[in-house]
Amino acid sequence: MIMMQELTEIQKVNMEPGVMVNKSFAPPVRRLLWPSIIFVALITQIPFLITIYYSFQDWNLMRPDKGITFAGIRNYSKILLDAAFYEVLWNTFVLTGGTLVICLVMGLFFSFLMNRDFFGKGIVRTMLVSPFFIMPAVAGIVWKTMLLNPSFGFTAYFASVFRFPLIDWLASYPLTTIMFMIAWQWIPFFMLILLAGLQSVPDDVMEAAHLDGANALQRFYNVIFPHLLKYVEVAVLLGLIFIMQTFGEIYVTTAGGPGFASTNLPYFVYRVGFQGWDVGGASAVGVIIVIITIALMTVLFKFLRKTFQGELS
Repeated sequence: MIMMQELTEIQKVNMEPGVMVNKSFAPPVRRLLWPSIIFVALITQIPFLITIYYSFQDWNLMRPDKGITFAGIRNYSKILLDAAFYEVLWNTFVLTGGTLVICLVMGLFFSFLMNRDFFGKGIVRTMLVSPFFIMPAVAGIVWKTMLLNPSFGFTAYFASVFRFPLIDWLASYPLTTIMFMIAWQWIPFFMLILLAGLQSVPDDVMEAAHLDGANALQRFYNVIFPHLLKYVEVAVLLGLIFIMQTFGEIYVTTAGGPGFASTNLPYFVYRVGFQGWDVGGASAVGVIIVIITIALMTVLFKFLRKTFQGELS
C-alpha cells in the first residue's frame, strides 16, 4: 500500500506543469524483480552449473573405489563417438517434429470446431481438453494395456471383428505409436492457444472481408492466419520445450526399445545414468540436450520470421 501511494503521488507531481522530478527519487520498482530473478536462478541455473561440472568428471556409481576424478572432455567425446547417440538424436527430431505437426494441424482443426456454437459444446470441449490433464505415465499404461495390447486391447478386438491381422504396435512401430500417444495428450494444449487466437480476431475485420466478397478460404488465408501467427509461435515454442522432454510414455510402454528404436534424448540420459550408472556421461548428455534445444528454438523462429516476412515481430 505504501509503495502504491508513493507511485500515485509521484504521478500527480509529474502531471503538474513546470514541475521536474529527479528520477533518483523514484521508488525502486525494478528492485521488485530481484526476488523472482534470484528464485529462478536458484532452481534452474545452479543445478545446470552443477550438471556442467559433473559432465567433466569420471564418476561411475558401480565403481566407488575409483571415486570422482577429472575426465576433461572424455565424456563428451565418448557420447559423440557413440553410434547409438545419433540414432537417439534422429529419434528425438522425428518424435518432436512429427508430434508438433500433428498437434498443430489437429489443434487448428478442433479450435475452428470449438469457435462456433452447437448443441453440447460444453461437453465436447470438456472431452477434448481432458487428455491434457492425464499423467504421462498413466496415459502410457492405458494405451499399452487397454488400447494397443495385441491380445486383449481394443485394436485386437476390432482387428478380430474385421478380420485384420493382429499387430503389436509398440513392437512393430514403436516411435510412430509413441508419437501419436504424445500428440493425443498435447492436441488440447494447442487447441486452447489457437482457440484464444481465433476468438480475438476482430469482428469488424471479418465483416469487412465478408462484405468485400472474400470466401471462407480467402478470409482464413488473408485475415485469420496472419492473426494466428503469434499464437502459433507461442504454441510451437512451448510444445517444443515440453515434447522434447518426453519420458514417462516411453518408460512405461517400450522402455526405449526395441534396442534404441524408441529412445529419445531424455530417456537416453536415464539409460546412461541409471542403467549404466555413469553420472558423468549422463550429465554430458544433459548439457548436449540443452545446447540442441536452444539451437533448435533459434533456427525454428528465424525460419518462421523469415517465412512470414516479419509478421511475427
